[in-house]
Amino acid sequence: MKMLPVAILAGGLAQRLRPLTESVPKSLVAVNGEPFLAHQLRLLKQQGIERVVLCTGYLGEMIEAWLGNGSRFGIEVRYSRDGPQLRGTAGALAGALPMLGDNFFALYGDSYVRCDFAAAQRTFLDSGQPGLMTIFRNEERWDSSNVEFSEGKIATYDKMNRTQNMRHIDYGLGVFRRTAFECLHSGSPHDLATVYQNLLARGQLAVLEVHQRFYEIGSLSGIHELEEYLSFSKQFLTEAKAVIDALNVEAIDRMAGLLKATRDEGGRLFILGVGGSAANAGHAVNDFRKICGFESYAPTDNVSELTARTNDDGWATVFQTWLAGSRLRAGDAILVFSVGGGNLERNVSPNLVTALEYAQRVGAKILGIVGRDGGYTARVADACVIVPTVNPARVTPHAEAFQAVIWHLLVSHPDLKQMETRWESVR
Repeated sequence: MKMLPVAILAGGLAQRLRPLTESVPKSLVAVNGEPFLAHQLRLLKQQGIERVVLCTGYLGEMIEAWLGNGSRFGIEVRYSRDGPQLRGTAGALAGALPMLGDNFFALYGDSYVRCDFAAAQRTFLDSGQPGLMTIFRNEERWDSSNVEFSEGKIATYDKMNRTQNMRHIDYGLGVFRRTAFECLHSGSPHDLATVYQNLLARGQLAVLEVHQRFYEIGSLSGIHELEEYLSFSKQFLTEAKAVIDALNVEAIDRMAGLLKATRDEGGRLFILGVGGSAANAGHAVNDFRKICGFESYAPTDNVSELTARTNDDGWATVFQTWLAGSRLRAGDAILVFSVGGGNLERNVSPNLVTALEYAQRVGAKILGIVGRDGGYTARVADACVIVPTVNPARVTPHAEAFQAVIWHLLVSHPDLKQMETRWESVR
């Protein structure tokens, strides 16, 4: 499907961003070191858009000087200028009709929207209506909700007179036929919200609910949120580097030594984990058994037994009773994978705490790879690696990711590794 052209409404005065926009139009405000419009155009290119009409006004000449014909973004760009008097968002679209054709998208110049443009276009064309509004279930989270939406239809849309039943918000992307704007009187300003309301009143407004949150640069907080989103991958990996730099190598080497002693003395290795850490435990059991020659087990690999013990005895003792049934003894080792390490006071992973209390009673070695402050595991372990908290908002993903890094380090350690891994043995 050939994508419709996109009209970007970039002519406003951007009063909320003053003094930032006193000498630069909002579209050229820097976001992560380059003009916002660059991010917006790259997003449109990813959506298959080939033609853009920029509706400019305030400091529009700066946009034209910076962007030119859009060739460096792989998009054909043309300009529709407001002139000395701003015409409003709908008036700007009416003035751009000769460049847009019969059907087109309209996108607010401060919006970064990641919905499926092709889906919006198909819904619009199939509806046969002169306009379509995309909406998002906002629940007052990222701006004031302004749409009542029920049974697949918009009941009310109003930016000024909001009601308690408004859960959705105008997403910032519309699709239109030119007939929706041809009736506007030239020379006077018109707002796009009024066009939407008139179409809704006539029963001529189609709707598509989208589920990817929007970003906007209409405020300083909005710019900050978009910068965080656009730089998330780089930031996450930067944090990962910081975790590596802060890891306690001595604790890792101590763990390797205790594991070697356990194996050399004929001891077994039991790996305990909950949630994502349980999946890590199942993977690690295979590596320690196959690569390092350990007799190793994870209770979470047997779902039938785990759920039966939970049903009969309760969640808090499920690992303890499993270890007792496995005849845990002094020569064995427990390896805990956990984000928090267990905390009875907060009722977090109590099954780990009771299991470690049992391991202490029988004299088994206790090892751990945990996050946060390590919890109970860190307090009682013979060797424990705490994955450092470099960002409190991402404790869990970093802790569970570095469980994998550290156990792969251990099974590759020359004191433990006995078998060559498959791809390293292929010559």
